[in-house]
Amino acid sequence: MSSKLEIIAYRDTSGNSFIGDFKLQLNPTKITVTRSTDNTKEDTDSDGNTVTKDEATFQPAKYTFKFTIDDSGAIEHIRLPHSYGISESIGMLEQYTIRPNNETHQNPFVYLHWGKTFQYSYYGQVTALKYTYTFFDINGNPLRAEVTLTVTEVDSAFNDSSRNFNSPDITRIPTIKDKDNLVKFSIDSYDDKKYYLRIAEMNNLSSIRELKNGNKIFLPPLQK
Repeated sequence: MSSKLEIIAYRDTSGNSFIGDFKLQLNPTKITVTRSTDNTKEDTDSDGNTVTKDEATFQPAKYTFKFTIDDSGAIEHIRLPHSYGISESIGMLEQYTIRPNNETHQNPFVYLHWGKTFQYSYYGQVTALKYTYTFFDINGNPLRAEVTLTVTEVDSAFNDSSRNFNSPDITRIPTIKDKDNLVKFSIDSYDDKKYYLRIAEMNNLSSIRELKNGNKIFLPPLQK
């Protein structure tokens, strides 16, 4: 079971273009989720005139949270995201979240994973990254950073219909349906039933029977 919030980065939303995994050193104490609807929609009538219709449209969600990266010695036995220090950890975070790809010219698509906190979320992109260095060594090297991150879901919500493949090297987030079980997910996703307990751990399930119709389940690539 992963006890740390993970920011998993991809080049696109196909799930098979993994960039890297940024695991927080210290989990956030607060996560703000903003969901909204657009109750108006413009259309045209038979004469080509613009007509405004009252039609609710579910807007992409925004997730904002703060976390600390510390190398001052105040936190013992908890590794930094990057072993070389604070600056390198921030550089890795930028690489996985805001630096555009040379080919697509878009910043990475990220999936947030931490227990059931983001179980209804989809792929998003970081739309705001702010960090403040708050502690330094005698040479001016940062020893602590306070980070604020905002992730906005992509407009074309990532869903099962866009994933018609079952490769074990691809992250999948299927919707749980009637008669689904962890053994079935293990066989379908990893070609072996023995991974059902690991799936339960990754999804913070206290019981292998704790599956509810309509929920999402996280099935990343596994080290076999």
